Amino acid sequence: MKEQLIILSYDYPPNDGGISRLTSAFAKQLADSGMNLEVCTLKADNVEQRLSRPELPTIELSRKKGLRELELIKYLISKPKQIKVITTVWNPEGTLALLLRRTNLYILAHGNEVMPYPKGPKYLLKSWLRKKVLTSARCVVCNSQYTEQLVANISPNIKTEVINPGVDLENFATNITQAEARQTLGLPFDKSIVLSVSRIDDYKGHDVILDALASLSKEQLEHIHYVVAGKGRHLENLKHRAKELQINDYINWFGFVSDEDLPALYKAADLFILCTREDKQQRGVEGFGMVFLEAQAAGLAVVGTRAGGIPDAIKSNEGGWLIDQNDSQAVATYLKKLVNNPQEFYEQGKLGYERVQNHCTWQHYTRALLTILEKY
Repeated sequence: MKEQLIILSYDYPPNDGGISRLTSAFAKQLADSGMNLEVCTLKADNVEQRLSRPELPTIELSRKKGLRELELIKYLISKPKQIKVITTVWNPEGTLALLLRRTNLYILAHGNEVMPYPKGPKYLLKSWLRKKVLTSARCVVCNSQYTEQLVANISPNIKTEVINPGVDLENFATNITQAEARQTLGLPFDKSIVLSVSRIDDYKGHDVILDALASLSKEQLEHIHYVVAGKGRHLENLKHRAKELQINDYINWFGFVSDEDLPALYKAADLFILCTREDKQQRGVEGFGMVFLEAQAAGLAVVGTRAGGIPDAIKSNEGGWLIDQNDSQAVATYLKKLVNNPQEFYEQGKLGYERVQNHCTWQHYTRALLTILEKY
């Protein structure tokens, strides 16, 4: 008889966030491995269809807060206690599982949600509850060594393991050429294209790249085209800064990019950069950085910061390089190198692809997850 498993996740396709993508990917792989699983999530009604929902046994809950929790409680009560339960965040899914005394509980940790809370009495209860829920789990599965340390800081009694997220290699290793990708996306053929893909928030560090561009000579800038893909609350501030620095003519504000267009966008570029900061005050951090894996899967060299879990996503000289956060001069150095020696970046792109192929697919992630489910 196949082992039974429940996956609880409010963040699931058609949502297009990182947790949603991760949950969808490993759920499909677990099912393919022979696991008898059921996904409990929110209804897909009236939600923009950005990601397709996997064809897996699925229980849908109301999207209305309060009612969905009541429906989840009713669902869990109906299931035998020995069934293993994976929740993709500690709250509310993990909290409700704990309240119903689910002892076969496994919780995923991603970064932001396990960062320290601000000082003050209003966070005392939430801190206590988070510690209680995470300690109750058989294992907290962390996406990076950085996230594991955050969890350990909450309590040394929490059992943890690290599994770096994977990537859909076949999807991002598209066969189209760089020239074909640029033609399709309307990007210049005669420039070195530098790419950032992320939500446009302050802690993502796009301003560091703008400062690096502004430090280049006019001649060097003429060889570079910076593509900013994504949307967010900081976008207008970023555009204003680019105008102040007089570099807007060298930037393409691409906006939101669909999953279908992402592989071509990576293929069109010569270098991927994201300079995310660890912002403890705003509780902003890159717990891992799946975009770095996506770029490497497309054969693209990457530059990222030594912040949060990014060092788990980038191995120096095995597909890219790490720099200190807020170091615009380091970014400028790599931009100059790109203009003067593009072959080095091409070679790093090949190394990154090989690393992803050998260690960083969703098959690798799922095999590690199955080991943890057997171990604890």
